[in-house]
Amino acid sequence: MIKLKLVFAFVATLFIGSASSVIAQDLCEECLENVPEDMRDYVYNMDYMDKDQPLGSTVMRDWKSPSKPPWTIGYASTYAGNTWRKGAMERLMEVVLPKWRALGMVDDILITQSNLDDSLQIQQMRQMIDGGVVDAIIICC
Repeated sequence: MIKLKLVFAFVATLFIGSASSVIAQDLCEECLENVPEDMRDYVYNMDYMDKDQPLGSTVMRDWKSPSKPPWTIGYASTYAGNTWRKGAMERLMEVVLPKWRALGMVDDILITQSNLDDSLQIQQMRQMIDGGVVDAIIICC
């Protein structure tokens, strides 16, 4: 459990801790200029945003991957037995992946499931990353 908390703390530091303290009402319009309008209207609809979620620029904004696309993405899931997690994985594989494949950005998404076993999820993530199987990883708690 401590290892899982460390993983979440690390991920939170990257995505939340590095973000500016801008709140949802001050969404960085400049940051969204390159996002297609239909996606921006769907994903960044302020009516559905957490008002306390930081949405400003991050230190990762100008980061460049050392490898060129297409990338292989790992999706480390703990459990897909409820409808929202199953729905998220279906959308990822049936909607998101085909769009990113068409753009030449992603070649595959590999999904692992640990059946709510934290140590197994950490092991699966390490195997994907350390083995060079994936270029990036999405962690689902």
